[in-house]
Amino acid sequence: MTVNALEFYSGIGGLHRALAQSTVRGAVVRAFDWDQAACRVYAANYGADVVQKVDIGSLSAADLAALDAELWLLSPSCQPYTVLNPLAKGAEDPRAKSFIRLMEDVLPELVRMHKHPRRLLVENVAGFETSSTRERLLVNLRALGYTTLELLITPLQFGIPNSRLRYYLLGKAAPLKFSGVGGQEDRVWRHIPGRGADWIDTRIQSGEEAPGVEVAEVRDYLDEECHAEPHPHAIPETVLKKWGRLFDIVLPSARRTCCFTRGYTKLVERAGSVLQMNEELDRAGDDDAVRLLRPLRLRYFSPTELLRLFAFLPPSADADADGHFVWPENISTKTKYKLIGNSVNVRVVTELINYLFE
Repeated sequence: MTVNALEFYSGIGGLHRALAQSTVRGAVVRAFDWDQAACRVYAANYGADVVQKVDIGSLSAADLAALDAELWLLSPSCQPYTVLNPLAKGAEDPRAKSFIRLMEDVLPELVRMHKHPRRLLVENVAGFETSSTRERLLVNLRALGYTTLELLITPLQFGIPNSRLRYYLLGKAAPLKFSGVGGQEDRVWRHIPGRGADWIDTRIQSGEEAPGVEVAEVRDYLDEECHAEPHPHAIPETVLKKWGRLFDIVLPSARRTCCFTRGYTKLVERAGSVLQMNEELDRAGDDDAVRLLRPLRLRYFSPTELLRLFAFLPPSADADADGHFVWPENISTKTKYKLIGNSVNVRVVTELINYLFE
C-alpha cells in the first residue's frame, strides 16, 4: 500500500526526494510553497501537477482532508530561529505564523475529523530547539495524542563532508511508538535511536571526527576539473581584497565544509566554505594571508557540487549511481544558491523517514 504524503514549504523538493529514496513505498500527492522560483524548480523535477504555489497560512482543514495523507513532511522557514539573524523573533516573526497556524488550528481540526496524518517530520535550523515555537509545538502534538522524538543531526554522521547541524522533530499518532528509545522520548537525540551512539565532534582534541564514521573527501563531490581562466566560479579579486581573511578555505582533500546558507556567494562569514584549487601551496603559518590568496586559486563551490553535498545527486566519485536534477531555464546562479541553501540534506531525511516507519 502506498503512503500518501504532503510536503509543506517544499522548496526544491528535498523532502520529496528523501521519501523517494527511502525504504517506504510513498508518494507526495501535493507540495506547497509560496516561492515562485522554488515551485518552478519543483515542477521541473517532480511534476507541475504536484506542487501548488500557495500561502500555506491560507490552507484549511477541508483542503488537506481531501488529500487523505498519512504522512506530513515540513520544512518551515528557519529565519525566525537562526543564530545568523540577531533580530530573530521566533514565534513573533511573521514568517512563523503559517506554521503555527497549521499545527495549532488546522491539525486539531483534522484530528476531530479523523483525517490527520499518522506520522510527521519537521526540519528546521539548530536553535529551533530553544524556541517558544518548539515548546508550543510539543504541547500541541502531545495533547493531540502524538508521541514525539527530537534530534539534532549533521550530514557528517553519514559520511558526507558538510557540517549542517539541523533540528528534526518526528511525530507518531497513537498508538504508534518509536523503536529503540528506551523511555527517553524527552531528550534531544544526537543520533537515530538504535543506530550508533551520540555524535561527538572530536576535532578540538584530535583533529579527527568521531570514531566509526568514515567521512568522504570533498574531492569526491567536485565537478570535473575546469581549465578555463578565470574559473567560472572564481572569487572576484575585489571580494578577495576586502573579505579574504574571513573565508573558510578548504582543500579537495578536506573532510568537512561549513554549512552553506542561502547567502552563499553574497555573504562571506558563516555562509559556506570556498575551495582552494591549488593544493601545492600551504597557507598555514603565513601572517600575510592576503598575499597568498591569488595563487591559492580560490573559488566558490558550483551549484551542482552543492547538490551533491546536499545529497540531491550522488557523489561524482560514484560513477555507477543514478542522479538527475533539472534547473528550468532562466533560473540564475544566484537563485540556485539561494534555493539550495534553503533546502534539506536528502540523505539525513531519508534515514529519518526510514526510522519513522520502523
